[in-house]
Amino acid sequence: MTKKLKDKDLRATDFRGAYLIAADMRNTDLRAVNFIGADLRDTDFSGANLSTSMYLTQMQINSAKGDVKTLLPSHIQRPSHWIN
Repeated sequence: MTKKLKDKDLRATDFRGAYLIAADMRNTDLRAVNFIGADLRDTDFSGANLSTSMYLTQMQINSAKGDVKTLLPSHIQRPSHWIN
């Protein structure tokens, strides 16, 4: 079952160690969210705001989906396979 979290305000949520595989997080506010150890494979972050997310790694983002509207923390590079 896909986790549908599209268009939600999830600021400061603790997703520590969460299995968010293929979750729909399009257009979601994820500022100050704790992603330490979270499994983000195929999670769709298109249009999401991850700008101040905590403990988010490049590897986690590389395994996720996103687009040019996805806001990332300054230490994370936009993966080349993300939709333009």
